[in-house]
Amino acid sequence: MAETLHIYTRVSTVAQADDGLSLDVQRDIGMERAKNLGFEFKLWNEGGRSSNHEEIDKRPVLSQVYDGIRKGVIKHLFVYDQSRLSRNDNVSSIFRYECNKQGVTLYNKEGKYDLGNPQDQFLKQILDAVGQFDNAQRTERTRLGKVGRIRQGNWMGGPPPFGYEIRDKRLIIEAVEAKWVNRIFEMYANRISTMDIKIELDANGVSPRRKLGTWSIGSLQALMRNTHYIGFWHYKDAKSGEVMKVDCPRILSTELWSRVKEMRDFYAARRSDNGVKHFYMLKRVLRCGHCGSWLSGIYSDQQSKNHYYCPKKERAWTKKPINQEDKWERGRVCGMTRSLNIHDTDELVWNTVVDVLSRSKIARNDVKVALLGDSVGNSLSYEVELNAAKAKLKKLKKYLFVLSDALIKVETERLLQQLSPEQYPIVKANISDEKIKIESEVERIENEIAGANRQKKWIDWVAKFQSKIDGYKKFSPEQKKEFLTGLVTVIDVHMIDSQTHWLDVEFKIPLVDDQLVYVDPAKRSRGAMVVPGVNSLMIEHTSRPYSKKNAST
Repeated sequence: MAETLHIYTRVSTVAQADDGLSLDVQRDIGMERAKNLGFEFKLWNEGGRSSNHEEIDKRPVLSQVYDGIRKGVIKHLFVYDQSRLSRNDNVSSIFRYECNKQGVTLYNKEGKYDLGNPQDQFLKQILDAVGQFDNAQRTERTRLGKVGRIRQGNWMGGPPPFGYEIRDKRLIIEAVEAKWVNRIFEMYANRISTMDIKIELDANGVSPRRKLGTWSIGSLQALMRNTHYIGFWHYKDAKSGEVMKVDCPRILSTELWSRVKEMRDFYAARRSDNGVKHFYMLKRVLRCGHCGSWLSGIYSDQQSKNHYYCPKKERAWTKKPINQEDKWERGRVCGMTRSLNIHDTDELVWNTVVDVLSRSKIARNDVKVALLGDSVGNSLSYEVELNAAKAKLKKLKKYLFVLSDALIKVETERLLQQLSPEQYPIVKANISDEKIKIESEVERIENEIAGANRQKKWIDWVAKFQSKIDGYKKFSPEQKKEFLTGLVTVIDVHMIDSQTHWLDVEFKIPLVDDQLVYVDPAKRSRGAMVVPGVNSLMIEHTSRPYSKKNAST
């Protein structure tokens, strides 16, 4: 009975169009070889499998061939060239070992290899190494090409984010979807839940980007984290670790984006507190000034525990084993070795913040009138200035597009040799410098507009509590927390000694020691301006000597 030549064929998605590598060509050469040897033949066709499927378990037909070699069923194997089996050195080594062990003769378009022969085995190893090197070079060229295209502002591939479409390999705004992006952000900023947003989208037949039919809460939350909508996105190259910032058309204002981010951060902090049985007024407000961790709270009547403390040490225990002799060493993980009494700390912070607010000029209601005006004229003046800034911003962004196109034109002229090697770096540098200058001005105006909107929003927020400030002692702990988180960014706690801490209170607005200056003191109707104070205030916290009585109050 004639021997059987087992013919294994495969193409990669990269090379399947190359001359001489098609499945039909590989099969025909294998059949011709079987005929010349006087063998029967059996075809094993893997079809198209890219270099991402080099492992045996990711290629089912190759797995069957390998199993046949191990069982001694396959004694003669044909592949067009060594890379058809694998460019992966581990896989090639496995095949060399099994073929040698089972006495298999390997054939390719060049000839045959007896892997029991040291010379043939050495040649096979060299050919495998060449194939692996060739694959690595191809992969690197593909990676560098992709990185280069992304640097030029091209899309990285795959479906574009909701609100965009691809044209000439770049993101452009899809008008209908962009309106819904604005709608989603506006609704969330106005405290409409993601479930209600989902219902409205589904009811209006608005499909998500991946066309799954209806929106999920997760897809909406991911959309609201997407920086594309404020004009940029980040790409991280997996090999080098380099992170590139890539510009794209903007859909949202920075102010609206910031409002939504504040809302997301607020709800995230609230969710993290849901599993806590006891309410802590200053949780997510107090931060350890030594290691940067948020202070935790512990409250237990039975154990007379009532304090804020740095959790860094207890979290370190869960990450890796601690030597017993080091486990209780004070200050081993963090210098915050003394806790703060919850009642004393809450009272000190609350009284200090209310005192600062009562003294601040900007927090008073008459200052709101002086700054923003209760007359139509003053309101219009404010709106006119804001609209002028927005108009200037729009003009600068158009200019940025012109500069971006100019850079592309310069690169094109360089490639076509229409720009001399001496001119190219000078022209590119001039345009790049101008682009950086305009980008800085755009960022400055965006921050200016966002700041103006935040200040107006903040003054309106203070006005909401203005009528209650005199009766602040009646605030519930929950109301106090809401009040504080609207006013204070963070409070960093520094331990000075066993009885003393310094609390560095960081306000969102520079209202500590601010001043109100009228344009004409004799005629206050002409308006006024606030001279900002500072954002921070340091207060001393002295702990009472510890006792079970003090701990429980």
